[in-house]
Amino acid sequence: MGTPRLLPARARASIIVWTAFLLLGSCQHCPAQSTEQQQHLPDFFGYEVVAEYAHDPSAFTQGLQFDTLCSSGGGSSTCKEVFWESTGMYGQSSMRLVSASDGKVLAKTPMMSQWFGEGTTRLGDKLYQITWLSGAGFIYSVPDLKQVGTFSTPLKDGWGLTTDGSLLVASDGSEQLYWLDPHNNFKIVKQMRVLDGAKPVVALNELEFIGGEVWANVWQTECIARICPQTGKVKGWLLMHGLGQSLQNRQLSNHAMDVLNGIAWDHRRQRLFITGKYWPRIFEVVPVPVNATMDVQAKRQSCFPRL
Repeated sequence: MGTPRLLPARARASIIVWTAFLLLGSCQHCPAQSTEQQQHLPDFFGYEVVAEYAHDPSAFTQGLQFDTLCSSGGGSSTCKEVFWESTGMYGQSSMRLVSASDGKVLAKTPMMSQWFGEGTTRLGDKLYQITWLSGAGFIYSVPDLKQVGTFSTPLKDGWGLTTDGSLLVASDGSEQLYWLDPHNNFKIVKQMRVLDGAKPVVALNELEFIGGEVWANVWQTECIARICPQTGKVKGWLLMHGLGQSLQNRQLSNHAMDVLNGIAWDHRRQRLFITGKYWPRIFEVVPVPVNATMDVQAKRQSCFPRL
């Protein structure tokens, strides 16, 4: 697929919607939760698809991050939009550099078969990748994806990974988020329990830092939690119900699709990208506010998996 499928009217509206969304959703100074605040409903958002892009249907997506790489030569510079993608499964795990426009894998570093790749994020000129059922991780150089180091964390399991621009933020499949200091032996400098009201949100998976919030896929659900990093409070839910099923109905791949997993954020152009494990497409979506109807409340209950 050489060019994205774009819905022009939605695309024109996306900047307006996103500006309001981020202003309303900002939690840079979240207060501690009182008992009364714990009973307050989070915000709810549906979605509109504004574009879609090809994606390798054999990629078991574990981590996804948008980036723009620029190079200069001959007196001019050229830039390309890419995704850094970490894939999983024993014997198939890898770190990848993927063209955003057509899904082509531009570079790939396979992992040894004993490792199961999980979340990834770029911080400075390095990519960090964590691994499943392990506190170990790998460091890659940008943009050539050469493995330049390893690291060890106090975590017993690695799921999602993102950065707030200074520290790494990791999940381990529980309701906990961990802030790791890459400049101090990856020690845990902060730990936060994620709650929707008084209810823990378990199975936090792929992570992305957006507008001062941590966004998290919840494994085995169609839900993305918007989490305030100061309190652990779920500020809102992005309900992605139906996206995966509608894609599956199109039968674009012979590979069986798996769960929603993969959030990437283009800060400069304020674009949100969503995909899943073995999905043949990456979607650019715009969150749309919805009321807390009975149907929405039922979808909210589906955001708490029974593990």
